[in-house]
Amino acid sequence: MSLSIEVEEYVETESAIQNEIFKSINNFEDLVYTAGAGAGKTFALIESLKYIVDKHGERLSNHNQSVICITYTNAATNEIKSRLGNSELVKVSTIHDRLWGIISIHHKELVLVHKSNLDCEIHDLNNNLLTNHEEKIANQFSAYRKLPDDSKAKFCEFILNNKDLYYRNYDKPAAEFKAVFTNDLDAFPKIINNVTNFKKIVNVIYKIENYKHCIEQINNNDKKYLKVRYDSRYNNDILHRMLISHDTLLKYSLEIVKKHDLLKQIIIDQFPYILIDEYQDTNPIVIELMACLANYSKGKEHKLFISYFGDTAQSIYDDGVGNKLQGIHKNLKVINKPFNRRSNVEIIDVINKIRNDDISQLSIYEDSGGGSVKFYSSETENKREKIDAFIHKYYEQWDISENNKLHCLVLTNKLVAELSGFQDVYACFSSTSYYKKYYDRINTELLSNELSKLGEIPSLIYKILDLEVAIKEPSTALTTVFNEEILSNLTWRALQRLIKHLKSFSGATLREYVNSIFEIYAKSEKGDFVKGLVRTLFDLNSYTFNDFYIYMLDRLYPNLDSDDNEKIEEANKILCDLIDIDLSQYALWYRFINNLDDTGVVYHTYHGTKGLEFDNVVIVMENDFGRMNKNMFSTYFKNVAHPDKVLKENELLKHENTKNLFYVSCSRSIKNLRILYLDDTSSFQDGINHIFGESHAF
Repeated sequence: MSLSIEVEEYVETESAIQNEIFKSINNFEDLVYTAGAGAGKTFALIESLKYIVDKHGERLSNHNQSVICITYTNAATNEIKSRLGNSELVKVSTIHDRLWGIISIHHKELVLVHKSNLDCEIHDLNNNLLTNHEEKIANQFSAYRKLPDDSKAKFCEFILNNKDLYYRNYDKPAAEFKAVFTNDLDAFPKIINNVTNFKKIVNVIYKIENYKHCIEQINNNDKKYLKVRYDSRYNNDILHRMLISHDTLLKYSLEIVKKHDLLKQIIIDQFPYILIDEYQDTNPIVIELMACLANYSKGKEHKLFISYFGDTAQSIYDDGVGNKLQGIHKNLKVINKPFNRRSNVEIIDVINKIRNDDISQLSIYEDSGGGSVKFYSSETENKREKIDAFIHKYYEQWDISENNKLHCLVLTNKLVAELSGFQDVYACFSSTSYYKKYYDRINTELLSNELSKLGEIPSLIYKILDLEVAIKEPSTALTTVFNEEILSNLTWRALQRLIKHLKSFSGATLREYVNSIFEIYAKSEKGDFVKGLVRTLFDLNSYTFNDFYIYMLDRLYPNLDSDDNEKIEEANKILCDLIDIDLSQYALWYRFINNLDDTGVVYHTYHGTKGLEFDNVVIVMENDFGRMNKNMFSTYFKNVAHPDKVLKENELLKHENTKNLFYVSCSRSIKNLRILYLDDTSSFQDGINHIFGESHAF
């Protein structure tokens, strides 16, 4: 059996590297620990946490202090907790959960930052409404801008006094919508000529009014406005209701920490050790916050240790800090690890050639041989047929079963959806105007395994499915649906009524299931906890299926021209198709998002395999990575030997991003790796040979 006999010399070097981390911990030297795929970064992180607890735990406990360990995903949090064991001294969580835990108790400061943000939002909205000269924005608000000032005021007064009328007729065809308001708007010439622009004007006015009302209530110390709320399950800002999203939480945290030295002092007093996992994927705002704490502590000669564990070559997300870490947090001690504990040497040789930087890995095992890597190319028109044949070949050859899976990484989101059984879900989303315009976002916003990255509508549907799964599962605790504070206020009778209502949610399609939720909502008594659940689940102006439909239409067709009946008809058809998809297909999408696979062959997008490892990996490649990245891989292979000599700066960045994605994909393999390239490779065969030695026809 391979990968079982360690090279003694390498183990000693590995131990010396770990001891160097320990030394930095003792000396409070901030550091960045970089190691390639399969090097055991998580092991090094956990050993560092254990060392802090063993060496300094008594002091920490005596001073009521803790260690912070920040992870990128909830899955990573659970893994570290399970491997670390039970320790009251170490707080392991995602950055959002940890930051919220720190700043949420500072209610006054948080509300002040929120109030300031509302002021900024109002300024930006007024700017768009009145003065922004960008062509698109100026056109949208031109009808309002042409009104005299006194007419603007009267129009705002009319609109604010007729919210119910506006929302009741919001989804009517343009002609009917106009008819409702035409007589009342005679004093405001041409403002409703274009219904789409009219709605944009009105929506901005409502938003400004909501934000102003929120500020007024804050100033009046209204008890509902004394706290800012954040719920990690929902990634939407509802600022006028004091609810913030993941991104806004990061922004607020940095602002509060920057402004208040006392808070900086409280944080570094309470948490003298901060360890960050997967630093390359960490938002730059978080790095800036850490640098702020580090600089403050040094100025006060206060002992604080901050460390980053990760690998810049595995930076594949646009919002991560990538290789810019040390430009933000300066003077970090650099520790690199050159060993690989995951893969056979045949895999390691290939991924070393791909990353081609100052980290060249060695297997830590003497018996590291026995792996297999082969590159195949096949110029074919029937790509799906070729993929199926290729998978079938290795299904047989590698004796694939539920206990010995084959993991296939494919390029297109469409294909992974088709192969995974939720092709209609993908087809409908990708046909909407939003995802046609932002085609590159569908990978993360629809197919990401990290829930915080899901788009607004996919996230909403996920929450609905999550609720459906929780209700169907007999062992589900109500605390997974409601927080404990809400449940503690329930009487036994109210609890029985609540459970009865939850079990009444039903339907074969998304439309039917959501409709049943709103029907129960309408029947529920005032103050019923089902109403609270629905209001938390949906951010709507009123709680009917019609409002839910309008909400989805607005988000998926944000620039729909209400006068274009043909486009309105097309949009309604696609949206109806989306909500009429059977829940069983949505369940397959839900399982894909949660990595709940139970078959011999599992399909992934390239990005979806980050942090995972598999014995058997097949990677399907083509020249293009979707329509937005034409010739992405062909260009990569053409320049792979000497990219810095032939590529300009912007091209070099694209090359680096492609390299990172390819590196992450190939380094998932432990034993067997196969590449199937479905285009003509003759023009860049030298690049393929540079990495793989040779290629084969299939």
